[in-house]
Amino acid sequence: MSLKPTCKEVHRLTSEGMERELSMIERARVHMHLAVCKACRNFTDQMSLIRRAMHRLTPASDKDRDPQ
Repeated sequence: MSLKPTCKEVHRLTSEGMERELSMIERARVHMHLAVCKACRNFTDQMSLIRRAMHRLTPASDKDRDPQ
């Protein structure tokens, strides 16, 4: 593991951060990378947007479903 994480590692950690809390070292590595990589900042912003949208969705009730 190098000091500066790769874009691939940041994408993996960003995705994992949706499921679990990242360690302080993992968070620091992501923040260090995001400070210099616009593409990964965009990716992280998009993942956050998706997560917020998913939290707003509620499951459809049985009454709302089409009977088939």
